[in-house]
Amino acid sequence: MAKSTSSLVVAIIYLMMFSLVEENMGCEVDYGSCKDIGNCEVMCMVKFGSAATGYCVGGNETGRCYCDFPGPCIG
Repeated sequence: MAKSTSSLVVAIIYLMMFSLVEENMGCEVDYGSCKDIGNCEVMCMVKFGSAATGYCVGGNETGRCYCDFPGPCIG
């Protein structure tokens, strides 16, 4: 009985650990057209701080501006 109980406890601890880690791994936000925003890197740093990184996916004319930053997602 003790062995099956400890196995259950270990399984529950692992599930809780993984659910908490996913929550704190950071966030990626799509801010719109690279053409409209201009410099994605600067915009992301102003909005989310110096730890944020911004990049344009798909080219400056037709691409999208994305920001990655540590912490939970906002809104």
